[in-house]
Amino acid sequence: MLEDYVKPDTVFLHLNVENRKELFTLIAADLFKKGYVKEGFLDFLTHREDNYPTGLQLASGAVAIPHGDPKFIKKPFVAVVTLEQPIVMQRMDDSNQNLPVDELFVLGLDSGTGHIELLQTIIKLIQQGSFVDQIQATKNAEQVLQVIAETEVAQK
Repeated sequence: MLEDYVKPDTVFLHLNVENRKELFTLIAADLFKKGYVKEGFLDFLTHREDNYPTGLQLASGAVAIPHGDPKFIKKPFVAVVTLEQPIVMQRMDDSNQNLPVDELFVLGLDSGTGHIELLQTIIKLIQQGSFVDQIQATKNAEQVLQVIAETEVAQK
């Protein structure tokens, strides 16, 4: 369940960043300070996204699901990120195509086993356009957690 991994302090709403590098640097520093990730998380996240892009085109907009390596994770988490303006990311299914992404789900899992299952859960949720729109419209972490919980319950 996604709600088990999203915590109020891993929600980053309406960030104003110029590009992926600035975004990843900001989030990695914050997660490091809060004890979620180890040194090296930023470099791994950046390198992985360079080689295996995570942008997904949806019916309404685009999201990305970057993820770190378990060896850089202290406490498992999913960071929910919304941006004021989209940044350029590459498509998961065609790395030569750019996507304007304004919502991200950054995965930090401490074991490889739950990774695929959680990824599938997130993809199922974001394929419902209303879920992405609802997250984008939230004003605080509590609203994000409420949208996730309500959507997951409705899917059962």
